[in-house]
Amino acid sequence: MSRLKLPKIYRCLLIFPFLLYGLATLGQTPTLTPSIDNVIPPSPNVSSINKFGSIPVGQSTGIPSISVPIYTWSGRNFGKSISISLAYHNSGVKVDETASNIGMGWALNAGGVVSRTVRGTYDELTTDGFLYRTMPPTSYDGNTFDLPVNERLFNKMNAGKVDSQCDIFNYNFNGRSGSFVLGRNGDILFLEQTKLKVEKFFDNINGNQAFSKFIITDESGYKYVFEDYELSINNHGQFPSFTSAWYLTHIYNPTQNDSVEFLYENTTFTNYSGAGSTEAIPLNNDGYGYPSQLNFGSSTVLHAKRPKKITFTDGNTVEFFYDNIQRQDLPGDFLLKKIIISKSQLSYGFKLDHDYSISDRATLVSVTPFGGSSETIDKPYRFEYLTSQTLPQKGSAQQDHWGYANNNNGGLIPHEYVRAPNGQYNPWREFPGGNRDTDPLRMLAGSMTKITYPTGGYTIFEMQANTAKDNWLEQNESVTTTLPPYTDRVMNEGLNSDLSPAASVSFVFGGETNTKTTFDFSVNPLGGNCNSGCGIKLELYNSSNSLITTQQINFSDPSADPYKITKHFELGGLVKNQSYFVKVYTINLSGYYDYMELKWRETNAGGTSTVVLSHVQPFVGGLRIKKIADFSENQSVQTKEYEYVNEDGITSSGALGFRPQYTYQVHYEHKSDPDLFEQPSYSGNFNYNYAIRTSNTVNDIAYVNGSPVTYKRIIEKITSNGMSLGKTVRYFSNFGDYPVIGNDVFPAVPNDIKPWALGLLQKEEVYNVAGELVQKTENTYNLYSDNYSSDAQRVENFRSVSIAPVKFLWAGPKDSFPHIVPDAEPHYFLSSNFTPVAGRSEVARKTVTDYSGISAIAKVINYSYDPDDYYLKETATTNSKGDIRKFVSEYPKDRAATGPNATVFANMYAKNMINTVVGEKEILNSNPLMYQWKDYASLTANLFAPSAEYSKHGNEAEERRVEYSNYDTHGNLVSVKLSRGPSMCYVWGYGGDYLIAKITNADYSTVKNILGGDAGVESLRSDRDPSDATIEALTNNLRNALPGAEIENFTYNTLAGITSHVDVKGNHTFYQYDEFGRLRYVKDQNGNIIKQAVYNYNK
Repeated sequence: MSRLKLPKIYRCLLIFPFLLYGLATLGQTPTLTPSIDNVIPPSPNVSSINKFGSIPVGQSTGIPSISVPIYTWSGRNFGKSISISLAYHNSGVKVDETASNIGMGWALNAGGVVSRTVRGTYDELTTDGFLYRTMPPTSYDGNTFDLPVNERLFNKMNAGKVDSQCDIFNYNFNGRSGSFVLGRNGDILFLEQTKLKVEKFFDNINGNQAFSKFIITDESGYKYVFEDYELSINNHGQFPSFTSAWYLTHIYNPTQNDSVEFLYENTTFTNYSGAGSTEAIPLNNDGYGYPSQLNFGSSTVLHAKRPKKITFTDGNTVEFFYDNIQRQDLPGDFLLKKIIISKSQLSYGFKLDHDYSISDRATLVSVTPFGGSSETIDKPYRFEYLTSQTLPQKGSAQQDHWGYANNNNGGLIPHEYVRAPNGQYNPWREFPGGNRDTDPLRMLAGSMTKITYPTGGYTIFEMQANTAKDNWLEQNESVTTTLPPYTDRVMNEGLNSDLSPAASVSFVFGGETNTKTTFDFSVNPLGGNCNSGCGIKLELYNSSNSLITTQQINFSDPSADPYKITKHFELGGLVKNQSYFVKVYTINLSGYYDYMELKWRETNAGGTSTVVLSHVQPFVGGLRIKKIADFSENQSVQTKEYEYVNEDGITSSGALGFRPQYTYQVHYEHKSDPDLFEQPSYSGNFNYNYAIRTSNTVNDIAYVNGSPVTYKRIIEKITSNGMSLGKTVRYFSNFGDYPVIGNDVFPAVPNDIKPWALGLLQKEEVYNVAGELVQKTENTYNLYSDNYSSDAQRVENFRSVSIAPVKFLWAGPKDSFPHIVPDAEPHYFLSSNFTPVAGRSEVARKTVTDYSGISAIAKVINYSYDPDDYYLKETATTNSKGDIRKFVSEYPKDRAATGPNATVFANMYAKNMINTVVGEKEILNSNPLMYQWKDYASLTANLFAPSAEYSKHGNEAEERRVEYSNYDTHGNLVSVKLSRGPSMCYVWGYGGDYLIAKITNADYSTVKNILGGDAGVESLRSDRDPSDATIEALTNNLRNALPGAEIENFTYNTLAGITSHVDVKGNHTFYQYDEFGRLRYVKDQNGNIIKQAVYNYNK
């Protein structure tokens, strides 16, 4: 999975009947009537087409979320559903971006991964990795002088032999994503606070200790095992090989008896990172310092993984098949071409078609559903992208600050005005460089413009560049400068002897009127073919086309430079701000294609002048949606338009997360005697004498959900067939509310960013067609920072060090210059300490005000959470009359100290089963209305299940309502008895997720004996593909042996759904499916069609 996981967006897709969303979550609204879980499978419904216009737009970023759902496994008794999809992120394509094996901008969401960004050397390097090295507290300690230079700690860090910073680990699985860092002494810190539990494992890999596996346990006790690792090999560094990603191989439910398995296969390719450079420029013209430039770029050989097969507990499988021809844009890798979902005789899937239309990068153009062993083709999803703008080659300098395409004709180090000494605009100094501004048109290259669905309907996307309000984007500095006495001007123009004149060019004279101006006219005498008497003539005309002077260079004129003859001349009477025209002719020449140079010095008036140093950037990198138009075949159905402005209707509501910084200043020194033994010393980082300029920003650019901009206010206007349906105005927390905190230190350290505080919906206003406010929702949040910073030991566990050399060896003579050479051997480093920032956000209050009536009616909901485990503890709703209705939930921790089965609940909590709701209360104005709770039993070390359910109405006595009598070894309920009802028994099969029989009014021990005891129950449950005959024989035995019981039985194709149902009276209903897994017929026991489904897609 190469990209961040996106929400699932179902657009005009079939909702297959086998996608049973039966997994219930006990929330904050109790059922009030205790009952057993609904284990009877629902009858399948005819597949339906989702409504057009349902693509949502990312909160606060304006990025539409687009995906094609492939398959969802319901996992009803397993307890977790698992979805597979193809997801597209329409935020723009970066110049150096590598397309995934799905296509540019696409990602396959199938399983999960833990990946990391290595900072310095990898953390677990034996002895010298971050996990084992104590960081020096000061710069002096890291520059230990009683060791050879190359053995000093900071020198070893600089050489990549010792780690100095913690790596950042990112996880993404089953709808969960976030990041964490590992600290010394076994510590771990989640940067977005959560109660996940992480275990790490080591192995010897390529001769070095490395992380080989991670196990993450969620708050419900499910274990996610990441064991198939990816190996990265860099072309640089002391330890170039390390494990860089770990792929999800198993999901175990809390019993540890059932798992979903993920298999991968190997693939190897080389990924090249973008090139870059760093310049060290002396700020003083004293000859003491020497300029240096370092160019860099790297490649990484990835021994990567790609999904091969997923096997679910019921035997359903999803398999992935890849092209047998290597990709054109990434040799060694292969594109995903087919996905097959199968079980027994039924299979269906999707074919993926690609081309290289996005500037020779892999491009997904269609996804075609197919069904059956013959792979019958349905109508495809088709994708179109903007190709009128092209992407430059990877590694090109034609990219903006954020990496998106622009028309930069210079280098990657940008042109800047910086507060630095010895500049021509004191206190500002101008540094030349390239143009890294955002190009709003070229940045559209490769973005998605249209999706066409199997129904014939389609969606058109109109994207646009981001904008933001930020001082950095609107630089206007007024500076008073002393004008120089003169200005040197130069023109270079090509000459072509085939033309007459050979060149024509004009200039505007900027000197003072009636001053003398000296000119130098130069040409190359060796170009072209000369017969005799060859030369080049220059004619200068004023704006009235009057000839002022004629100057001729003869190739026979003497010159010290054989490649250049220069003619000097002087003119008076030129007029300031007047245009002048130059015409150049060749004499007796043919085939002359060269350049002429004209230099002159203009005399200025002197004095002072106010100069405005202006650099205004109207746009920011990355795309946002401007308009989404949905069409049913050729008819417009719905259009959504978006505006990103403040209340004034003009100013952008966007805020920039980080201001790119390419230049910083430093004081460099030198050591002149390499053999002199002396204590390390450095006078201090002031009196700057060098500017360090880099093509990459000094700090990483902050992104939220893939965008460098977050918007405070977004207006969504909806129309249908040209008629307005009103608008919705949403307000979000953004970088303006919680700006990135830049740590202004040298060496630079990462900025502090709080992603958990960004993009939160603060207010939503809904307006009708008349522009009247009909509803307003306001949210307030509690924001928390992790309190590890108050624990000195934990701070030390995560403290990292950033270093930079500031003193270099000068091996030349002491009386020679320069002395400072920044690419020489470093002899002193400065260091900066930093620690990660972590926290979380919680919705504290929601106020909903309805304006549709005569007077406004408000409802206020307050939320309370557990301070240590973060789960929602209580909701309190206050209506317009002042009544307060509370719903309070109980969790294992709440009953782990005292009361019945406290030990069981304590063990559940110890297994990280934190979020299991075990009780609920409803209270109105302090008066108890209902209390219902469950007792739990520990059936095995890992199996905890309800043993009984109780309820209490008001102040009445408690009542035992349900007795959960028996479970199988996997935690499936097999016997239950209601307080005022008969016993019910359940028989499970198909891997345990599907009910084969429900028996009412029978004892489970009797049922179990009929099935062959515990072994028979387990054998039947574990059979993933029993025949219908086997199930019919089994249920007939039950009916014959239990004449007083009521029995229902079911058969399935687990990929499609229920295939037959026999009710308690013995009536049969049969369900048949087409090759795509869609319901085709419902028939009675005589074969009569009760219901028929027809799927008419326009071909």
